[in-house]
Amino acid sequence: MEERQAEAPQAGPLSHLRILDFTALVQGPLATQILGDLGADVVKIERPEGEWSRHWGIADGHTHGQTDSFLAFNRNKRSVTADLKDEATRERILALSGEFDVVVENFRPGVMSRLGLGYEEFAQHNPAIIFVSSSGYGQSGPYVTRPGQDMLIQAMTGMLYLAGRAGEPPTAAGIGIADQYTALHIVIGILAAVEHRRHTGRGQKVELNLFSCAISAQQQELTYYLNHGGIPARPAENHGSIWATAPFGLYPTADGGIALAMTPCPVVGRALDMPELARYDTNALMLEYRAEIYAALAAKLETGTTAQWMEALLAYDVWCAPVQTYDDLVKDPQAIHNQMFWEVPIGDGTATFRTPGSPFVFSATPAALHRGVPDLGEHTGQVLEDGE
Repeated sequence: MEERQAEAPQAGPLSHLRILDFTALVQGPLATQILGDLGADVVKIERPEGEWSRHWGIADGHTHGQTDSFLAFNRNKRSVTADLKDEATRERILALSGEFDVVVENFRPGVMSRLGLGYEEFAQHNPAIIFVSSSGYGQSGPYVTRPGQDMLIQAMTGMLYLAGRAGEPPTAAGIGIADQYTALHIVIGILAAVEHRRHTGRGQKVELNLFSCAISAQQQELTYYLNHGGIPARPAENHGSIWATAPFGLYPTADGGIALAMTPCPVVGRALDMPELARYDTNALMLEYRAEIYAALAAKLETGTTAQWMEALLAYDVWCAPVQTYDDLVKDPQAIHNQMFWEVPIGDGTATFRTPGSPFVFSATPAALHRGVPDLGEHTGQVLEDGE
């Protein structure tokens, strides 16, 4: 299998940026990892015992003694351990702020200010600093003291209710979608603030939160609701969406499953030799009779293999895909062609782990492995004592 190995450091598109990273768990660390993949120098400040994800992760998974959750979001960084309650340590960090472009933190609101490490303190030392705060619900408001966690945010924003079948409990997304969508907004916010500073010379504070980003992620769904006063009921059949017309859905096959997306039913009927689908030739009919259409398609598709149906459907340019497991994905020829699995070093590089790589492709300044995942405190002396 073709995998991208650690490369000699090279200039990425963000190699001019230096990031002071106070983040933990997912939303912040993923954002700073993206910046690191693109060449930024990311210095991760951790408490002496290490940030939370060094001790807790999904399914209690560990690779080479490190939690898989920490490994997943912390490559291309340096690690500095610091007791932020120590005045001398705080003063040293603030003294170094002139060497950095961006500070990123996702403590609960008010924590950094109480430590004397808020935007105002950094801006006194470096007026051009960009200070990014990400939280569960925002830096103010009625929920400011509540814990913000991905599934809780899905529940609060209505996102969780959209998935699942009629008569069954709602279904949470299989990944931390609110965390990861917010991480992308953190990156966008940083790049926008950097561009503003390039033109004006002025830094600023940027705020993001899981709650608002998860609401924003439902752009078309909430647009429908806000203008129609309601949403469709969750269907009993396995459509995969409360919104879509037939044939949209997930269907079992003789050896797995197949997904069908937005293709007119008459076209699907020709591909599968089901002339009875020809009469559903408008969106209104494909919505009104979607349960009936789903049942007919499910009965047909379970009589053949996924590969058989994929060949038949693609011949008519039907929007379709096999339902793949992770075992399938790591052997998928497109994933391999895209070099989507990286071999990343840990600490001194004697151990490595496999992980999804960066999806960015640049012709001149590629995303790359500039450094691996740091051991706890590996670069403390280098940064705090030498100031590099």
